[in-house]
Amino acid sequence: MPHKLYNFPAALLALLLFFSLSVHSSANDSKLAEQRVLYNKVKHSLEAGSTLAFEQHKQYLLDYPLYPYLEYARISRRLTLDDRPAVDQFLASYQDTWLAERLRNSWLALLYSNRLWQLYQDYYVPATATTELECHYHFARYQTGQREEALDGGVELWAVGKSQPQACDALFSLLVADQRITQEVAWRRYTLAIIDHQYALGSYVERFFVSDQYRRQASNYVALDKNPARVGEYNLFAAKTPEFLAIIEHGIRHLAGQNALLALKHWARYLQSHPFEEDTRKRVLNDLVKSLYAQGHEDIAANYLLEQSATADISLLEWQLRNSLYKADWGAIVKWIAILPEEVQQQQRWRYWYARALLLHSSETSDIDTAKTIFRELSRFRSFYGLLASDAVANPYSMQHEPIPITETELATMAANPGIRRAREMLYLEQHYPARREWYHTGKKFDSRQWIIAGRIAQQWHWHQQAILAMTRADYWDDIDVRFPLAFRDVFERNAKRQDLPLPLVLAISRQESAFAADVTSPAGAIGLMQLMPTTAKEVAHKYKVPFRSNQQLVDPELNIRLGSQYYRDMLKRFGGNRILATAAYNAGPHRVSQWLGKSAGKLPFDAWIEVIPFNETRQYVQNVLSFSVIYAHHLQRPDPLITVQERGTLL
Repeated sequence: MPHKLYNFPAALLALLLFFSLSVHSSANDSKLAEQRVLYNKVKHSLEAGSTLAFEQHKQYLLDYPLYPYLEYARISRRLTLDDRPAVDQFLASYQDTWLAERLRNSWLALLYSNRLWQLYQDYYVPATATTELECHYHFARYQTGQREEALDGGVELWAVGKSQPQACDALFSLLVADQRITQEVAWRRYTLAIIDHQYALGSYVERFFVSDQYRRQASNYVALDKNPARVGEYNLFAAKTPEFLAIIEHGIRHLAGQNALLALKHWARYLQSHPFEEDTRKRVLNDLVKSLYAQGHEDIAANYLLEQSATADISLLEWQLRNSLYKADWGAIVKWIAILPEEVQQQQRWRYWYARALLLHSSETSDIDTAKTIFRELSRFRSFYGLLASDAVANPYSMQHEPIPITETELATMAANPGIRRAREMLYLEQHYPARREWYHTGKKFDSRQWIIAGRIAQQWHWHQQAILAMTRADYWDDIDVRFPLAFRDVFERNAKRQDLPLPLVLAISRQESAFAADVTSPAGAIGLMQLMPTTAKEVAHKYKVPFRSNQQLVDPELNIRLGSQYYRDMLKRFGGNRILATAAYNAGPHRVSQWLGKSAGKLPFDAWIEVIPFNETRQYVQNVLSFSVIYAHHLQRPDPLITVQERGTLL
């Protein structure tokens, strides 16, 4: 009598199950490998203009993650009106992909060129439309009898302060023919154009001014733009329309840069007669205060800001605080922080500086106790100011590491998402840009938890940049294993030893620069893990006789980290081993750092010098790199401090 299954020994059952799963997995892997070969074959065939291979292998590739790319290539290669069924099927099957958006746009262009006005409207999707498509949409509406709606939409597209695409010309011709470009509408566009210094566009718009009144207004506006002092001719700008309010603001702000005291006088006059909105008042106040300072009227600027503090933008008050820090005026810092709105006062940055200023300004026991209490409270946080506060009261650094539990089911569900599968396959094929595009497009509708799960998936793939960005999109900051991976550790460790640099510091720089994306290029042209500018890389390579032939080599982690580490070592040598200065120089350039040191003239404590770095980006960069180095020291079980004894004791 045959044995029943439940009588099998447990170990044998486990072995059979493992064998079954292994066979299944092996079969899947084998099929996937074959599909990858066929995908490339079909892709190249379609690019060459043949659909033979596509038709031959279509069925076998239907479940391949990148099959939609083949379908898109087949449909779009020579798109005709006969392809409508295929377009409809693609848009229905892959509506959530970026390929669907691209195909829709191509299809809309074809419909427009064939004057199929109603079909154009049927396929048009406002949420993904470009300006060109929107102009075509309103033109199509006009052709199907929706004249008023189309012309109203056209006016909104026309009345902007920049030139619109040539695709809008047909729609704009309808506006002109129907006399929808009134002088009022033209004046809206004219003011926007001149404010943006688009004089050629302004000259074009002037043709719509038929009355002497509007022609004089236009002439006065251009004259004001070229000579802001004319804002003092109050009779020319007596009207209280939105356009005239914008003109007055424009004149005052330009005049402030030339003569802030005169601008202040005229602004006070206009405030009595014209109803400016709060945002306008904030912008003008910002320019007046900063220009008064720049022109040597610091006391007038400070007093005026104090009077208008209820109107002031937070960034302006913070700018004033940094002025006080730059002067090491600790009493003024305490005063200005008290003026900040309560929610801003409670930010870690200003709580830290309130406590720091109290200690530097007052010897009262109560003030010292208050400062220490604030430092102890801040020391609970992993932020730059929390770490500084920890040092101030000799508390251990708090890492606040709290990863969110995620189930295997959640991970499996996310991994099975078609867009995530496409991103994974693109990564395997080393198509990094398309992989990022798939990842980004798929995540557009993710909620916070889905992003956290996606981040964990990316971590498993060692796709560090997207894992880090996923946590940012989730607005979750306390999983420091995901957010601060030990990526490329061997290469970083080897080069850190070569340059005698702390490993946590080099990792922190790369984490800040590229989030460990080896192939990324910044808008400025910096390349790779440590974001090296090609000119800098060439100079370092030449100086230290490192083989370097082309910029493309900078995506190689080994070379990038070697040159980046060497460059950072050079910055350390230049600035006496001070990591604060070297890090600022790595971001903003050594010449700027030397200029800033010349202005501060060795009178600022290390933390004040960091806080008054003129570039917001560089200030945040230095704070991040120093903070990140502490987190990496924690990962590596090293006792590295945020600020060394030497750095703490050096005035900058």
